[in-house]
Amino acid sequence: MSLLEAKNIKKVYKTRFGGASVEALKNVSFTVESGEYVAIMGESGSGKTTLLNILAALDKATEGTVILDGMDLTKVKDKDVAKFRRDNLGYVFQDFNLLDTFSLEDNIFLPLVLAGRKHPEMKEKLDKISGTLGISDLLKKYPYEVSGGQKQRAAVARALITDPKIILADEPTGALDSKSSDELLALFKEVNRMGQTILMVTHSTKAASNASRVLFIKDGAIFHQIYKGDSTDQQMYQKISDTLNLLAQGGDLK
Repeated sequence: MSLLEAKNIKKVYKTRFGGASVEALKNVSFTVESGEYVAIMGESGSGKTTLLNILAALDKATEGTVILDGMDLTKVKDKDVAKFRRDNLGYVFQDFNLLDTFSLEDNIFLPLVLAGRKHPEMKEKLDKISGTLGISDLLKKYPYEVSGGQKQRAAVARALITDPKIILADEPTGALDSKSSDELLALFKEVNRMGQTILMVTHSTKAASNASRVLFIKDGAIFHQIYKGDSTDQQMYQKISDTLNLLAQGGDLK
């Protein structure tokens, strides 16, 4: 059984005062296997962020279902959604979403504090993760005292510390310089090699070329995908670039 399964997802937004409808997603279906690293690409307005929000239980589909590890997200009660997200999902955002009044350590601890975990358990988890991410010497610093790349590493640590079933990343390299982007992508590869499932929305061909599979979404529908297989990152980069060029020209991908 797949770890994540999206079935016939449709999302319709009503304009104000009940006027015209906008169909953001049209019958989207796909699966993600445990341990996979999947990227979703598409132009602005294609529906990829709407899809990610539905997968993250931040929004609800108009029709369709999302199954995560056998649990139907559409059946989770509103009062239980926050706990469900905290227990099952990890998030990495473009703008880091760190609290400036908290140290990096406290930002990373926050999901576990909200879950009622004890400090010794939190400390043990953080010691392992901070070493892997190379931020052990930064934990007492505040977000405004560190670089963008270091902030994003802290954000990844916060996502990992709950042992999530899947990490959902929304344009994780979007606010980073090229060096920090490369470091983050190498980091994602490493945690994926350790067994962490990752689903990433990105505009970046370079970021997507690190994934094991790329889904392309256009006008609210998934219409093509590329598997990396034995290809190198550079070969995958070229495949993605060629696909995007064909799409821009309205070419036939079949």
